[in-house]
Amino acid sequence: MTDYYAVLDGLRADPSSDLKELETVAIGAQLNAVQTLVQRQRDQGQRQTGTTAISELKVQSVTLDNSDPDAGKVPTVVIDVCWDVTKVDVLDKSGKSIVSPDRPDTGWTRYTVANYEYAADPTGGWRVATGQDLKQTPCAAS
Repeated sequence: MTDYYAVLDGLRADPSSDLKELETVAIGAQLNAVQTLVQRQRDQGQRQTGTTAISELKVQSVTLDNSDPDAGKVPTVVIDVCWDVTKVDVLDKSGKSIVSPDRPDTGWTRYTVANYEYAADPTGGWRVATGQDLKQTPCAAS
């Protein structure tokens, strides 16, 4: 998860960086979602400053079933992450902040991290496959 946020922060901060870098940390629906997000921000001339912190991380489940990778039956870990964007700003083309003063600085997202390459790469093949924001009490800022 730390790699995922680091890559996403880096791509949002540097409009000239290659979006293919997302493929090192995301796959499937989540890859499509973050590619679309970053490209939309770039098209609008926006860029990020600062980095996202992980305040809390809670593993909800681990399944190492690799019985049918072609059908999507691959090892997965479901993780609830409380992220902290206190130090993140988003700037428009002119360098002016576009972050709402009402933006929550922390929030929870449930991620499914999957390894479609488990047989060949049991430790390095993990990618974020899905992410869904959770409606729950925010954690403390880190």
